[in-house]
Amino acid sequence: MSVPDPQVVLDRRITAGPASFPVQIRAGEESWDELTRTVAALGAEHVLLVTGPGVPAAHTDRVLRHLRRAAPVRPVPAASDIPADDGTLVVGLGGTGVLDAVGRLATPGGRGPVLLPTTLPAMTDTALSMAGHRPTPLLVRAQLEFLDTLAPGAVRPGLYALVRNVLAVCPGSYDQVCARLRPDGRYGRAGLASFIALCVDARTTLTCYDPREEGPAAALRYGHAVADLLRPLGVGALRYGDAVALGLLVAARCARHLGTLDAADEEAHRRLLDRWGAPTVLPSPVTTDDVLRAAPGGTAALVLLDGLGQPHVSRGRTVTDVDTALLRTGLDAVAPRTAAWDTAGTGRSCARGAGTPSVVRDATPPSVRRSP
Repeated sequence: MSVPDPQVVLDRRITAGPASFPVQIRAGEESWDELTRTVAALGAEHVLLVTGPGVPAAHTDRVLRHLRRAAPVRPVPAASDIPADDGTLVVGLGGTGVLDAVGRLATPGGRGPVLLPTTLPAMTDTALSMAGHRPTPLLVRAQLEFLDTLAPGAVRPGLYALVRNVLAVCPGSYDQVCARLRPDGRYGRAGLASFIALCVDARTTLTCYDPREEGPAAALRYGHAVADLLRPLGVGALRYGDAVALGLLVAARCARHLGTLDAADEEAHRRLLDRWGAPTVLPSPVTTDDVLRAAPGGTAALVLLDGLGQPHVSRGRTVTDVDTALLRTGLDAVAPRTAAWDTAGTGRSCARGAGTPSVVRDATPPSVRRSP
């Protein structure tokens, strides 16, 4: 859970080709009145509030209270198929599943939705992406109070997008992020705000030229291919962020075996994951063969790196087709040996630098190396 601290006001913007939308990172009582004013300024006749069963009632009630000061509100479940008309503003309140559902209710070609993500994966990844032809949101607002009620252990794995971005997009932030990561997942709101801001800056650096994330911005899928293989294996204790962590290590080992990534950069992956507190071996009872069986034909299309922040380009693509032998070599990096699966991590120090930069420094746009 996050540690409460003073008001936070950070403004960022995502640019994805011709589309652009603001991202507000907020905390504090005054920010809630701002939400009312922002929605009122959009001039909607009605508001359709789309939410899911996993959103705490206290959050839904608070959002309803402030939205109703701006316009009449109709709450609907994410499973609803009620389309919005031209005079209706769709507001999505929830995690990734809810935000994905919002796109189905928004009027095609009409006004975009307002997204109020309630989880870290949604704040740092889903709500910022226009991949899959999602409608362009009018606003993404990361209200940090939503994170106060996350289940114990949900914050740490929820930062997978931050760690992925540092490795694949903005290695200039490696030392700062490494110094601030905590294996126990306890962060103040200012620290979480800076992490979210960095994720926004990293994404817009790539999507400004690749809005659908099919070219260089496919680097934002670094580590995800293996994570997606692990999901159907039914490992209930493995959160998606931890599956991505394992995917990062597998991709790093594959690239090392191909000779595109050196030993120091592979070790930098492991060191950052240790500071993050993520697992570094497959959870029992999953084996390398289980993962290979889950892969179609025993192969996978992985994002690999030539170096930190330098996606490998294979045949003009940012993803590389990895055969069974190479995928097995990559999985060897996370195969269980003598150590048990450690979800707490070691929290050892970073070799690439230390220090605790301020939230203002953390939230500045990262230096990003473009893929060749």
